[in-house]
Amino acid sequence: MIIDASVAIPWLIETPFSSAACAFKPLMPTAPGLLMLETANVLLKYQRQSHPTLDIVETMKLLRIIIPNLVDDQLLLPSAIKIAEPAGHKLYDCLYLALALQTAQPLATADKRLAVIAETLSIKVHLIEANA
Repeated sequence: MIIDASVAIPWLIETPFSSAACAFKPLMPTAPGLLMLETANVLLKYQRQSHPTLDIVETMKLLRIIIPNLVDDQLLLPSAIKIAEPAGHKLYDCLYLALALQTAQPLATADKRLAVIAETLSIKVHLIEANA
């Protein structure tokens, strides 16, 4: 299972997607290395805005345990560019799509636009929804 940051972040901090995202935690997820940077950036904003005691370094160590399979972004870049150009989508998001294609694994995301692009590439998508 390929996951993006919209799935990983709710594992670490409470968000409207936390309940739905937890279903993917035990599935030995895989992600591009970029996921770590995206997640750390969100956690830093979260810490600055409302949770000054959040230990980002320790939280990121936990995430690395949960996601043991990180793929080097450089290996995905050529494919991601080929996806991003015609789709008109952000290159960094297309790393997740490139990984899903290269590994023939489904993608879990809360990003509706990314899900639509994934489906046009015949990638199976698990779109998570906010808690009701």
